[in-house]
Amino acid sequence: MRVRPGTHILWRREGSSQVHADPRLTVVLDGLTLEEQRLLDGLERDLSEQGLLARGRELGIRPPRVRELLGMLDASGALEHERDPTVDHHGLAAELDHWSRVARHDAHELLARRRGAVVAVLGLGRLGLLVASGAAAAGVGTLLVEDRGRVRRDDVGLGGYTLRDVGGQRGERARGVLRLTHPHLRTSAPPRTRPDLVVLVEQDVSDPVRLRPLVREDVAHLLVVAREVDVVVGPLVTPGRGPCGRCVELHRTDGDSRWPALATQLLGSPARGVEACTALLAAGTAVGQVLAYLDGRPVAAAGTSLSVDARRPVPRTQQWPVHPQCGCTGLPAASRAVAARA
Repeated sequence: MRVRPGTHILWRREGSSQVHADPRLTVVLDGLTLEEQRLLDGLERDLSEQGLLARGRELGIRPPRVRELLGMLDASGALEHERDPTVDHHGLAAELDHWSRVARHDAHELLARRRGAVVAVLGLGRLGLLVASGAAAAGVGTLLVEDRGRVRRDDVGLGGYTLRDVGGQRGERARGVLRLTHPHLRTSAPPRTRPDLVVLVEQDVSDPVRLRPLVREDVAHLLVVAREVDVVVGPLVTPGRGPCGRCVELHRTDGDSRWPALATQLLGSPARGVEACTALLAAGTAVGQVLAYLDGRPVAAAGTSLSVDARRPVPRTQQWPVHPQCGCTGLPAASRAVAARA
């Protein structure tokens, strides 16, 4: 038993101590004796319950009171009872400690859920590899990455590509970069494995040819589109619930009748890089939405686009209702699949 790394027990004044420094997490313990505060101050090192009871006796604190104090700390998420040794080995200690503090209880189950998740990232320029690297660092167990394009000079640096990767196939080089940094990561899966989430990283406009199979097979997917001066993250599409990528395109056509002609031209535009600050902001935003979806937390990009760029560090949001002409939510999932195949 120990105080969870990164968690503070602070002396406020005589008779009052505080658990956590963050105001959103703070728990104040009032009515403490000086000896009880001294006991709490000594919790920074590993101690068994028996060791704490013995220390309490030295300070004149009865065992029931020691257990009561420990219960208060435990309820605030401050205590760690046991740590899976693989967490430190895989470099996930910061993840475990952070989410345990947020949830006020041990987050091993959350990490196990991420470890069992399968996420596909399609599109592996600077931005796509940043997204994949962030998901791997957060504990996602299997990443299926694919891009048949070639690594460009402006892909190097952020995310992990080096100068030696320039000219190599992005998918192959990305898998090597990810495995080198995250040895526990799986970059392949058995045939017909169904990803929990697909991240589509594209330029200028989403390709409808890539979107249709995902909707048809009811695979959740996050759209990430690098435009000329910003990156649009979202919506995160859960087929049959909320708007899909085609809904977005239909809404844009409602606003500009010539949009389909423009979008068709944009699909064939030459590849270009993403500015460094914008790529970092967008990748962080995208990884946050991926993890929220896998963890079962609220997803800001559900039915919403989050636009980020170097000029505005706070995302601009655009909500997208289901378009009445799309029909993506009009049929049960099985019927949609049959209709699409037909």
